Amino acid sequence: MTSKDSTKGIKSDGWSTRYYELPEGSKELQDLIEYKNMNFAVANIFKAAYRLGDKEGTSPEYDLNKIVFFAERELIRRKKLSDQSSIPDSDSNG
Repeated sequence: MTSKDSTKGIKSDGWSTRYYELPEGSKELQDLIEYKNMNFAVANIFKAAYRLGDKEGTSPEYDLNKIVFFAERELIRRKKLSDQSSIPDSDSNG
């Protein structure tokens, strides 16, 4: 088992790599979501991709739209975080 921190920066050669290994004892998606410390948006993308059209009363298009919706929200969230981190700290301006 590899920890989520040790998977950052693993180079892929196109074959199966450590970041695809499942954590020991995982039995359902929630175990993987918690192991990867996914936020709400990313977890919803993951779940919708996994079930793609299998949920009663939904179609693959419903799940794909859900994936797009949450992916767009996650991109906006990450851009805001990136923009905030590039703002100089007012205390450092002597």
